[in-house]
Amino acid sequence: MSGQEIATAGEQTSGKALALPDTAHTTSRPRIVPTTSGGWLLLAIAVAIIAGLAVFAWGLIPRDPGENSPEAGFLRDMQTHHHQAVEMAMIIRDRTSDEQLKFMATDIAFGQETEIGMMTGYLDAWGLSFAGDDPPMAWMDHPLRDGELMPGMATDEQLQQLQTLPVDEAEVLFLQLMIRHHQGGVEMAQAILARSDNALTTDMANRMIRVQSSEIDTMNTFLVDRGQPPITDPLPATHNHG
Repeated sequence: MSGQEIATAGEQTSGKALALPDTAHTTSRPRIVPTTSGGWLLLAIAVAIIAGLAVFAWGLIPRDPGENSPEAGFLRDMQTHHHQAVEMAMIIRDRTSDEQLKFMATDIAFGQETEIGMMTGYLDAWGLSFAGDDPPMAWMDHPLRDGELMPGMATDEQLQQLQTLPVDEAEVLFLQLMIRHHQGGVEMAQAILARSDNALTTDMANRMIRVQSSEIDTMNTFLVDRGQPPITDPLPATHNHG
């Protein structure tokens, strides 16, 4: 073969090579959209599962309690309950000469004032009003009528007696009233535990139950030391509504 023929053959071969299809750019891609009824069914099932998981996850996200929630009602009512405990404790603290009783009364007043501040802070952090529209104890399914009292709370006449009775009698009355008051507070704390899974609220309720139950035991000891029977029976039903 002559040189010219070889060159011509090479040009023909080169031309054929250049004419080959570009497979790198024409490879078929997988189809995402299903083309059969079975494919559409599987896609629908997958979407439903994903949507269900999203709804489930959304339900697990902690949310702040609302304006008319049991948590809001509990915090508002318990602040009122605590205010009376502080008032009674300060009355007997200023009157008694018994150092142990004075210390306990001071501890009750300071402890419950601290909790009042915490409860106010929770309501503020949740963007809720400090006084709701619901009547007291509505969150506990026992809305109070005018003149009724929360569980364990003392009457105005009993508060007046704390200030006017002889000191030894006032000490006994204080212990009796505060034991009943704490029993009412424990009852309310137990009620919110059955109605709430909010960590801040349940932690506070559990702490109240623990502290106030311990203080009841101590106050019963003080009663016995004064020749009085301890109060161990449950809160009477008449105390639940005034």
